Parts: sequence; structure tokens; C-alpha cells
Amino acid sequence: MKLEGKNYDKKDEMKQKNISQRMKKLCSILNSPIIDINELKNILWGGISDEMPFDVREKCWKLALGYLPLNTEDTDKVLKKKRDEYENLKKQYYNKNKLSEEELKILRQIKVDIPRTKSCYNIFINKKIQQISEHVLFIYSVRHPACGYVQGINDLITPFLIVFLRPIVTKKEISSEDIEKINDDELKNVESDLYFCLSKLLEQIQDNYTFGQPGIQRAIIKVKEIVKRIDISLFNHIYNNNIDFIQFSFRWVNCLLLREFPINISVRLLDTYISDICDIFSDFHPYICAVFLVHWSKHLKKMDFQQMLLFMQCFPTQNWKIQDIEYILSEAFVLKNAFQSSPKHFS
Repeated sequence: MKLEGKNYDKKDEMKQKNISQRMKKLCSILNSPIIDINELKNILWGGISDEMPFDVREKCWKLALGYLPLNTEDTDKVLKKKRDEYENLKKQYYNKNKLSEEELKILRQIKVDIPRTKSCYNIFINKKIQQISEHVLFIYSVRHPACGYVQGINDLITPFLIVFLRPIVTKKEISSEDIEKINDDELKNVESDLYFCLSKLLEQIQDNYTFGQPGIQRAIIKVKEIVKRIDISLFNHIYNNNIDFIQFSFRWVNCLLLREFPINISVRLLDTYISDICDIFSDFHPYICAVFLVHWSKHLKKMDFQQMLLFMQCFPTQNWKIQDIEYILSEAFVLKNAFQSSPKHFS
């Protein structure tokens, strides 16, 4: 039912008041000498308001990922130690004169993928950003040979780069020209922060990138089962058109849905992912994927095989607002809680 006039205005006003209270509480947490990480994560799950200073989201992500210490007195000391550690890693692993044939092969693939990385700001045309990304992805791959580098990991660095660069350029939309104005020391700091935060994220989904990609296989099976339960007519339409779920949902799991949305939606999605990083990818992400698919059910059920595959390769989300992804998250959360109380729903 559509709310009209004053009722709608009142509901919207109450929502804004709630967001304001949450952000006020978040500022109080961030200004405390000892960070209450559980309270911070609770607020982060619901998203950081775009009206907050750019460094608020940056701090929240770094704290939630365990990169920054909870005792704020130790922040500068810990950051210096981590950034020095990263520079040593770069000296140790990124020496092009000493790379093996296999490492050179990895590096070549990374160089090919980086310019293709999805970003509405096109910051990946900038040579400095390409260099930062190349360093981070290559060092991660050689230090984690079990999963190494897999196409799709390059997309995961985009929201981190945007969030870490915004406080420096003090702009929401970042251009290649803005990157050129940043001094080298600040870019070095962004690179080291990116490496450690990305590593923490990837720790939780290494099964997605090891041989056979078992994490992705399990997640796709789960997505399929959820859709079958919540929208059997869509499930049957997909099945009757001989489309396998892996044909469209592989990328959703591999890239955490980040390729499906404009960057601001991806950043908001990562607020929730990072807030509960230990369990969210195995337990919650499949529900988000399933709800996202069912969101387009009415359109998909009018399409044939070819139309569906083309539509699924490029969903019309370019004009989505934060409220749209929050609706998906809310629906997924309700389903997850309902289904967990009835575990036999998975065959």
C-alpha cells in the first residue's frame, strides 16, 4: 500500500531521525578512548550515512576489520608498524628481476584485469591507481599460494580504494585528476591500508578461490534452494529455459555482487559485509543474492533463454538509491532469520 502525503512525510522524518541518532551514537563511539567494537559493528551493519565526514566510514571499516587498535592511543604506533611492514613485504616480493615464470604469469594477468575493473569513477585509468592495485594483488597472491590471484578479486579492491581516498581528496566523486594531486606518502599509506584490509576480507572467503572453488559452489547451491522456496514460479521458469544458476550467480558470489551496482551502492553493501565478516559470506550473502534475483522476477518471467541471460549480465541498477539496496538487505535478513528456525528447508 502506498503511503500518501503527511503519513509518508512522517515516516520519512522518523527514519531520518533514527539515522541521525545512530550517527550521533557512532561519533560518540569513535571519540571514546577505547572503541566499543560490538556497538560500532551494530551501527555499521545498518550503514554509514552519506552525510557523515568521509573519514568516519574509513575508520569504521578499519576498526571492524581489526586493522586499527581499539585503544585509540595506539593508533599512530600501530599504523606506522603496519605500513612499515607492508613496505618490507613489497621489497621482499615485488622484485621483477627475481620473479619466477609462474609469478610473472600471475603479474601479467593482474595487469590485464586492472584496467577492466568496474568503477563508475574510472579511477583505474590512472597509472598510480593501477600501480597500487598491481602491488596489492600481486603481493597477496604470492603470499597466499593456496588461492593465489583469481579474476574477480580485482573488483573487491574498488570500494576500499574509494573509501580510503575520499578523506584525502575530500570529494565524493573522485577523478583521475584528483589522484594526481595526492602526494606519494599519502598514496603509500592508502596502498598499505588497502593490502591489509583486503587480506582480512579475503581470509573469510578463501574457499572461493582455492582449487575447484568449493565456497562458490556451496553458495550457488544455497542461492538455488532459497529461490526455489521463495519464488517457485521463477525457479521453474529458469529451469524450463535450461539456465543453470551457475551461469549468472557465479559472478555474484565471486565478486560479492559488487559488479552489479554503482560504486556508492557497493560501498553501502560493504558496510554490512564488514560489520559481520566472520559469518556473513557463508550465511547471509546467498540470501542477498536470492532476494536480488527475485526482485526482478516479474521481468524475468516474461523473457526467454537469451533475453534472460542478457538481462542478468547487466541488471538495470545504474539509478539505484541507497534505499534500494537496504530493501534487499532487509528482505534477506528477514528470510535468513525465518529459514534458520526451519533448517530442513535445504534439501
